[in-house]
Amino acid sequence: MLYVFHGPDDFSRAEKIAALRAGLGDPATAEMNMALLDGRTLRLGDLRQHTDAMPFLAPKRLVIVSGFLASLSGRAEGGEGDPAKTIANPSSPDKSEQLQALLDYLGRMPPTTDLVLVETKTLDRSHLILKAAKAVGGEVTLFAISENLPGWIIRRATEHKSVIEPGAADLLARRVGAELHTLNNELEKLALYTAGQRPITKADIDLLVPYTEEADQFGLSNAIGQRNARRAYDQLHKELDEGSNPMAILGSIAAQIRALIEVKDMAERGMSPAEIAQAKGWKSDYAATARLKEAANFSMARLEQTMEMLLEIDVAIKTGRMDSLLALDTLIARLCAR
Repeated sequence: MLYVFHGPDDFSRAEKIAALRAGLGDPATAEMNMALLDGRTLRLGDLRQHTDAMPFLAPKRLVIVSGFLASLSGRAEGGEGDPAKTIANPSSPDKSEQLQALLDYLGRMPPTTDLVLVETKTLDRSHLILKAAKAVGGEVTLFAISENLPGWIIRRATEHKSVIEPGAADLLARRVGAELHTLNNELEKLALYTAGQRPITKADIDLLVPYTEEADQFGLSNAIGQRNARRAYDQLHKELDEGSNPMAILGSIAAQIRALIEVKDMAERGMSPAEIAQAKGWKSDYAATARLKEAANFSMARLEQTMEMLLEIDVAIKTGRMDSLLALDTLIARLCAR
């Protein structure tokens, strides 16, 4: 059977592949009936050596090929690591012939072989492999990063026989981000801690889920974006206590304000969160939605005035006219004022 797994959600894809591997049966013979191949250098003849082989003491063979379709695509849109772009059909005659040879072979592939084609980018809707998979009774699965991380967290908690409060799910999403492996590990820990006796709460997350390096980097900026003065002051002094340079903190605040201006401008030009995420190269539109929610707390004029104020503060600190710590405290007071 043919499986086509495409899209950037490597966590869910890995779970699906693990289930296929488990279906091989006895682990002692499973390894002898499985092949992991790098599609970037693979030729069809080499692939057939694995797919045409008979299984050994098992009903099935499992052949997993990564990146084969991308290697054939002479005009894959977007650069390396850009999950918002798609894998197109080949444009060169040579690559097109190789793809057609694969499509012709799929109908003759032994029924004792499960072939899994794995692509970390999304296949274009017109890609020929999608039509071919349907023709041979194959399975195509798009593994896209969830656009609603809190919703994913709530659903995933049930896999750990637990329940998480919506507010706690939102906090966990903000603290960890769209790293599904990390989110799952944290949910497992939280489920063990609450032992199914009660829902997972914000207090549990504050107690058990540490800020990641990335969360620490954006904690102050996000608090300012939400105009949450108390949280912003707490995060500011946490960073200062840990040895962060005041000028580096000022720079991160400036970067956040520039980001809010950018997404607000995109939204005012009619772009949706998904389109903004694509333009920014983000894995899902959750980050865009969060930034837009923060940007809604400020008018465009207020954001532009803030950039001017940041420049004035930067000059005042560098010329010795203002103490850096006092400047940061004053800046937060102004930014978070309602």
